[in-house]
Amino acid sequence: MNDVVSQTKSQFIRVKDRMVLLLAKTPDDRINWSPSATSRTPLQQVAHSAMAISGIHGMLLGRPFPFENIADMDTSLRADEKKLTTRDDVLSLLEKNGNEYLAWLDTLTAEQLAGTIQSPFGPMPMAGALGFATDHTRGHTAQIEYIQTVYGDLDWYMQP
Repeated sequence: MNDVVSQTKSQFIRVKDRMVLLLAKTPDDRINWSPSATSRTPLQQVAHSAMAISGIHGMLLGRPFPFENIADMDTSLRADEKKLTTRDDVLSLLEKNGNEYLAWLDTLTAEQLAGTIQSPFGPMPMAGALGFATDHTRGHTAQIEYIQTVYGDLDWYMQP
């Protein structure tokens, strides 16, 4: 397996597992809590990440960006995130979309890795764009950690 693909997979798995751990450590009375009306809850953070993995995967496959702009995408995602209301809902979607992305990574050829993709921000090298799902998920994982500190949970949940 190509080093870029191998590193992408291991980093993605690590950050996805961290997100799952943090959601597991979030008490039931806090999974639908956020510090403000415009902030995502921990459940919505995971739902958003799972949906974004699918969207990023689609972009890497060459699907056109389905929104006029980022604001329209955000409005749509926020509405869809609210439909997922349980840990099982969001974790199932995260697992499904994550597994599809990981399986696709294994299919990439050297030629594909050397190519470019079209993104909402312009053309990008495929090898660099592979990290988008990991980077995006990592950002929302950090937001869950922040939400935990806002409600007073200062524990550092470490993965084994």
